[in-house]
Amino acid sequence: LTDKRNPLVSRTIVNRLWEQLFGTGIAETLEDLGTQGIPPTHKELLDFLSWKLMNDYHWSLKTLLKELVMSATYRQDSKLSNEVKEKDPFNKYYARGPRVRLSAEQLRDQHLCISGMMSDKMYGPGVMPWQPEGIWLSPYNGAKWINSKDEDQYRRAVYTYWKRTAPYPSMITFDGVPRVLCTARRIRTNTPLQALVTMNDSAYLDMARHFAYRMQEEAGKKTEQQIMKGYELMLYKPISQAKLSLFKGLYDRALRDFKNDRDKTCEMIGMNDQHNNPETAALVVVANAMLNLDEIVTKW
Repeated sequence: LTDKRNPLVSRTIVNRLWEQLFGTGIAETLEDLGTQGIPPTHKELLDFLSWKLMNDYHWSLKTLLKELVMSATYRQDSKLSNEVKEKDPFNKYYARGPRVRLSAEQLRDQHLCISGMMSDKMYGPGVMPWQPEGIWLSPYNGAKWINSKDEDQYRRAVYTYWKRTAPYPSMITFDGVPRVLCTARRIRTNTPLQALVTMNDSAYLDMARHFAYRMQEEAGKKTEQQIMKGYELMLYKPISQAKLSLFKGLYDRALRDFKNDRDKTCEMIGMNDQHNNPETAALVVVANAMLNLDEIVTKW
C-alpha cells in the first residue's frame, strides 16, 4: 500500500462488510487479522479494497458496499451444481453467489417491512417490543419490561432495548449476543428453535396478521389473488403454480378448521374486531407460512 497510514482499520472494515454480504470474511477470523488468525483466501483483493476505501472512496462505506453488491461475484446464482460442489464445496473461491441466513435484526426488520408495519421513526431511546411476562428479569433494580405501544412496538430492531444480562429472547435464538462479554464475531447456527420462533412467537405472529390484512387490502376478496399479491410483495416476482396450489391447499384446510371453531378463530386474530372471521384467520396461517419460506429467511 502506498498510503502511509496504517491500513489495519480499513482492512478490518472491508473484511467485516464482506462477511455481512458473503457469509464469510476474506479472512474468516473477523476477530483476529493477525498471525493467530486464518489467512485471507484472497489477500490481494483485501489489500485492493482496503486501499480503495481509504483513497478513492474516502472512507465512504456506502460507496464500498455498492461496489461489492454490484460485482459479478456477488450477483452470481447461488444454486449449487454438482460441478461447483466438486470444485469449490465451501465456496471459498466464490464459484457461486452467497446464500446466508439473515441475522436476528435483519429478519425482524424484513418481516416488519413485508407486513407494512415498520415505523419510520428515527432516533430516541430504546423501545420494548412485545415480550411475555416473566421472561425479562432485573434483580438488581426491579425494573420491568413494559411493552411499547402504537408504532414504537414496530420500530427497527436497532432500537430494541437491550439489557446485557437479559437480551431480547427471539434475537438470541437467531444468534444475537447477550453482551455480557465482548463478542467480536457472531457464529451462525441453524436450529429447530429458530423455526419455532418465526412460526409461533407472538411478535412474528402479529406481523403475519398484518401481512394478511395487507394482502386483503391490496388484492381484493379472491384468495388466490391475495396469495399471489402477497408473494409479489415479499419477493418481487410472480408465484409459481406449484407454490400457489400449495398455499391454496393450506388455506382451504385452515378455513375448514376455523369455520368449526370460533374460539380458535378469535385466538388466531388476537382480538374481536372486523378481522375476526374464518377467512381472515385462514389467510393469517398462510401469511405465517409464507414469511417462513427459505427465500425469506435466507439471503440468496
